[in-house]
Amino acid sequence: MATSVLALAIASYISLHPAFLLPPIGLLCYDILCQQQTPPAESGSAPTAKKVAVDQRALPKAIPFAIQLTLMFFAATLFLFSLSRLILTSWQFIPSVYLTPLQLPDLTPNPGLWWYFFIEMFDAFRSFFLGVFWLHMLSYSIPFCLRLRNQPLAAMVLMLGVINVFQPYANAGDAGAWLSSLCLLGHSFEGNSINPTAVSSLHRYSFPALAALLYCTLLGPAFHHLWIYAGSGNANFFYAITLVWNLAQLILLTDTLYAVLRDEWESERPEGKGREVRQI
Repeated sequence: MATSVLALAIASYISLHPAFLLPPIGLLCYDILCQQQTPPAESGSAPTAKKVAVDQRALPKAIPFAIQLTLMFFAATLFLFSLSRLILTSWQFIPSVYLTPLQLPDLTPNPGLWWYFFIEMFDAFRSFFLGVFWLHMLSYSIPFCLRLRNQPLAAMVLMLGVINVFQPYANAGDAGAWLSSLCLLGHSFEGNSINPTAVSSLHRYSFPALAALLYCTLLGPAFHHLWIYAGSGNANFFYAITLVWNLAQLILLTDTLYAVLRDEWESERPEGKGREVRQI
């Protein structure tokens, strides 16, 4: 737990967005702690039997654990702030690093969704929509933890995807990190027993999403060059391709969420594995 909290504090010290991962990482640490305190005789049993056999009173309390984790995170972040103040002898790094994504002063074109929207925004509404955009990104963390409380790793990966899509200054590095983290959910990419040639039995739109990402990877730099350097295009060229880029990531994100929920449902109801299900 201490290692993960320290790593998250370092990431949040560099940028604000990793702080949104505190709830899913805390849920993951709590799940690992509960597994470590499970008696050996029960840990080897079936998953469904283990849930019934484990005495909930023997498990660590969730609220004290959450308070301890939060205090450790803020203590580590405060230590990093103090160290920066000691080295720089000034607090100027705080507005430079943390107020920049909050206030969005630089509207240089990037693969994100914010820059074009706030270029067209009237100054009177700028503060309101900045708050709305940040609250929108923040609003996913707790619901993911509540719905995917039995799969905290999936909640963390999905929250990484949300941060990647909706952060103010998006970049290709964050997209690559999130796409790489999908390998952690390898159980949702298992082959289909009905159609063994299928890439996945749970993902439905992975091919169109990946094809759109490849399409944008090739055309995005071309449209940016035509607009900025060649002068033969305009902002709509580049912003249109960024919309397609983020739409493809959102399709992959929602498809991954569906795959995780479908895998959880099939684990609880093995008789429905591989069958088409319709919610009524």
